[in-house]
Amino acid sequence: MTHNVWQLFMIGIIILICMIIRMNRMRRYQLVRPVSLLMRMYVFGFTALILLSEGWQNHSIFIYAAIGMIFGSSLAVHAYQTIRKKEENGRLYVKTSKWIESFILCLFLSRFAFKLVELTKHSMTKIDVIELYQHIVSDDALTMLSFFLLAAYYIVFSYHMMKANKRSTHVHHA
Repeated sequence: MTHNVWQLFMIGIIILICMIIRMNRMRRYQLVRPVSLLMRMYVFGFTALILLSEGWQNHSIFIYAAIGMIFGSSLAVHAYQTIRKKEENGRLYVKTSKWIESFILCLFLSRFAFKLVELTKHSMTKIDVIELYQHIVSDDALTMLSFFLLAAYYIVFSYHMMKANKRSTHVHHA
Protein backbone atom coordinates (compact mmCIF):
# COMPACT_ATOMS: atom_id res chain seq x y z
CA MET A 1 0.00 0.00 0.00
CA THR A 2 1.20 3.49 -0.74
CA HIS A 3 1.59 6.04 2.02
CA ASN A 4 -1.55 8.02 1.04
CA VAL A 5 -3.72 4.90 0.85
CA TRP A 6 -2.47 3.80 4.27
CA GLN A 7 -3.35 7.22 5.73
CA LEU A 8 -6.85 7.08 4.24
CA PHE A 9 -7.31 3.56 5.58
CA MET A 10 -6.31 4.60 9.11
CA ILE A 11 -8.57 7.66 9.02
CA GLY A 12 -11.40 5.45 7.76
CA ILE A 13 -10.91 3.06 10.69
CA ILE A 14 -10.96 5.97 13.16
CA ILE A 15 -14.15 7.33 11.57
CA LEU A 16 -15.76 3.89 11.73
CA ILE A 17 -14.92 3.55 15.44
CA CYS A 18 -16.29 7.05 16.16
CA MET A 19 -19.44 6.20 14.21
CA ILE A 20 -20.00 3.01 16.22
CA ILE A 21 -19.51 4.89 19.50
CA ARG A 22 -21.90 7.63 18.36
CA MET A 23 -24.57 5.13 17.25
CA ASN A 24 -24.37 3.33 20.61
CA ARG A 25 -24.70 6.63 22.44
CA MET A 26 -27.87 7.47 20.49
CA ARG A 27 -29.65 4.44 21.95
CA ARG A 28 -29.56 5.61 25.55
CA TYR A 29 -30.25 8.77 27.55
CA GLN A 30 -27.41 11.29 27.74
CA LEU A 31 -26.69 13.67 30.60
CA VAL A 32 -27.06 17.33 29.64
CA ARG A 33 -23.74 19.02 30.40
CA PRO A 34 -23.99 22.81 30.06
CA VAL A 35 -20.22 23.30 29.82
CA SER A 36 -19.97 20.91 26.86
CA LEU A 37 -22.92 22.59 25.18
CA LEU A 38 -21.39 26.02 25.68
CA MET A 39 -18.03 24.87 24.29
CA ARG A 40 -19.79 23.37 21.27
CA MET A 41 -21.58 26.67 20.68
CA TYR A 42 -18.32 28.64 20.89
CA VAL A 43 -16.35 26.29 18.63
CA PHE A 44 -18.99 26.16 15.91
CA GLY A 45 -19.74 29.87 16.19
CA PHE A 46 -16.09 30.89 16.02
CA THR A 47 -15.40 28.58 13.08
CA ALA A 48 -18.47 29.91 11.26
CA LEU A 49 -17.28 33.48 11.79
CA ILE A 50 -13.86 32.62 10.39
CA LEU A 51 -15.40 31.03 7.31
CA LEU A 52 -17.73 33.99 6.84
CA SER A 53 -14.79 36.36 7.06
CA GLU A 54 -13.28 34.42 4.15
CA GLY A 55 -16.34 35.39 2.14
CA TRP A 56 -14.60 38.37 0.59
CA GLN A 57 -12.82 35.92 -1.72
CA ASN A 58 -16.00 34.27 -2.89
CA HIS A 59 -19.28 36.09 -2.23
CA SER A 60 -21.43 33.04 -2.97
CA ILE A 61 -20.39 31.71 0.45
CA PHE A 62 -22.92 34.07 2.04
CA ILE A 63 -25.80 32.58 0.05
CA TYR A 64 -24.90 29.01 0.98
CA ALA A 65 -24.23 30.02 4.57
CA ALA A 66 -27.69 31.58 4.83
CA ILE A 67 -29.37 28.52 3.32
CA GLY A 68 -27.40 26.20 5.61
CA MET A 69 -28.22 28.30 8.68
CA ILE A 70 -31.93 28.34 7.88
CA PHE A 71 -32.13 24.57 7.38
CA GLY A 72 -29.84 23.86 10.35
CA SER A 73 -31.86 26.08 12.68
CA SER A 74 -35.16 24.57 11.64
CA LEU A 75 -33.73 21.06 12.01
CA ALA A 76 -32.48 21.95 15.51
CA VAL A 77 -35.87 23.29 16.57
CA HIS A 78 -37.54 20.12 15.25
CA ALA A 79 -34.92 17.97 17.01
CA TYR A 80 -35.53 19.79 20.27
CA GLN A 81 -39.28 19.25 19.96
CA THR A 82 -38.82 15.51 19.43
CA ILE A 83 -36.38 14.73 22.26
CA ARG A 84 -37.39 12.65 25.23
CA LYS A 85 -36.40 13.99 28.63
CA LYS A 86 -36.08 12.42 32.03
CA GLU A 87 -34.82 13.76 35.30
CA GLU A 88 -32.84 11.80 37.87
CA ASN A 89 -31.37 13.25 41.04
CA GLY A 90 -31.90 16.80 39.79
CA ARG A 91 -30.02 16.16 36.56
CA LEU A 92 -31.56 16.30 33.11
CA TYR A 93 -31.11 13.41 30.68
CA VAL A 94 -32.23 13.49 27.06
CA LYS A 95 -32.62 11.05 24.22
CA THR A 96 -32.54 12.59 20.76
CA SER A 97 -34.22 11.41 17.60
CA LYS A 98 -32.23 8.62 15.96
CA TRP A 99 -33.22 9.83 12.50
CA ILE A 100 -32.05 13.38 12.99
CA GLU A 101 -28.81 12.31 14.66
CA SER A 102 -28.18 9.79 11.89
CA PHE A 103 -28.79 12.45 9.23
CA ILE A 104 -26.36 14.85 10.93
CA LEU A 105 -23.75 12.11 11.31
CA CYS A 106 -24.07 10.98 7.68
CA LEU A 107 -23.92 14.55 6.41
CA PHE A 108 -20.73 15.23 8.33
CA LEU A 109 -19.05 11.95 7.44
CA SER A 110 -19.94 12.13 3.76
CA ARG A 111 -18.53 15.65 3.36
CA PHE A 112 -15.49 14.76 5.46
CA ALA A 113 -14.75 11.65 3.41
CA PHE A 114 -15.27 13.52 0.14
CA LYS A 115 -12.93 16.32 1.21
CA LEU A 116 -10.35 13.84 2.47
CA VAL A 117 -10.27 12.03 -0.88
CA GLU A 118 -10.14 15.35 -2.72
CA LEU A 119 -7.30 16.57 -0.50
CA THR A 120 -5.37 13.38 -1.13
CA LYS A 121 -5.85 13.73 -4.90
CA HIS A 122 -4.69 17.34 -4.86
CA SER A 123 -1.74 16.70 -2.57
CA MET A 124 -0.26 14.48 -5.26
CA THR A 125 -0.40 17.29 -7.85
CA LYS A 126 1.78 19.79 -5.94
CA ILE A 127 -0.76 22.64 -5.93
CA ASP A 128 0.08 25.76 -3.93
CA VAL A 129 -1.36 25.67 -0.38
CA ILE A 130 -3.46 28.82 -0.86
CA GLU A 131 -4.96 27.48 -4.10
CA LEU A 132 -5.67 24.16 -2.42
CA TYR A 133 -7.43 25.90 0.49
CA GLN A 134 -9.54 28.00 -1.87
CA HIS A 135 -10.49 24.99 -3.94
CA ILE A 136 -11.34 22.76 -1.00
CA VAL A 137 -13.11 25.28 1.24
CA SER A 138 -14.31 28.44 -0.37
CA ASP A 139 -15.05 27.18 -3.88
CA ASP A 140 -17.18 24.22 -2.82
CA ALA A 141 -20.76 25.32 -2.28
CA LEU A 142 -22.00 22.00 -0.89
CA THR A 143 -19.29 21.92 1.77
CA MET A 144 -20.14 25.47 2.84
CA LEU A 145 -23.86 24.67 2.94
CA SER A 146 -23.36 21.48 4.93
CA PHE A 147 -20.94 23.12 7.39
CA PHE A 148 -23.30 26.01 8.11
CA LEU A 149 -26.19 23.56 8.43
CA LEU A 150 -24.20 21.62 11.03
CA ALA A 151 -23.02 24.78 12.80
CA ALA A 152 -26.53 26.25 13.02
CA TYR A 153 -27.94 22.90 14.13
CA TYR A 154 -25.46 22.48 16.97
CA ILE A 155 -25.59 26.12 18.08
CA VAL A 156 -29.41 26.31 18.16
CA PHE A 157 -29.85 22.82 19.64
CA SER A 158 -27.24 23.48 22.34
CA TYR A 159 -28.91 26.79 23.19
CA HIS A 160 -32.30 25.08 23.62
CA MET A 161 -30.76 22.31 25.70
CA MET A 162 -29.06 24.83 28.00
CA LYS A 163 -32.40 26.62 28.49
CA ALA A 164 -34.12 23.30 29.23
CA ASN A 165 -31.41 22.36 31.71
CA LYS A 166 -31.69 25.75 33.42
CA ARG A 167 -35.49 25.37 33.69
CA SER A 168 -35.05 21.84 35.03
CA THR A 169 -32.64 22.95 37.76
CA HIS A 170 -34.85 25.92 38.71
CA VAL A 171 -37.88 23.65 39.03
CA HIS A 172 -35.90 21.11 41.04
CA HIS A 173 -34.53 23.73 43.49
CA ALA A 174 -37.90 25.45 43.97
